[in-house]
Amino acid sequence: MKVVQTTLTEEEHKLLEEYARRKSKSIKEVVREAVRNVVEGRVVPDDPVFSMPPASKKTGKKDNGSVEHDRHLYGVTS
Repeated sequence: MKVVQTTLTEEEHKLLEEYARRKSKSIKEVVREAVRNVVEGRVVPDDPVFSMPPASKKTGKKDNGSVEHDRHLYGVTS
């Protein structure tokens, strides 16, 4: 085993602590899991981003979404 040390902001540490508590894991386990997921490019299937419904009730294809994304998402014009 190798030891890796880093610093976190108070907010980052709080988020890490809360996540570990919710998952009933140690901070060490959560950090190892996060490193493996990032390095191996894996996703966490129970992440809400993959299970929550779309935030918008509107439907329909937007052909220029990548160009006018602010307008489509927020009603803001460039």
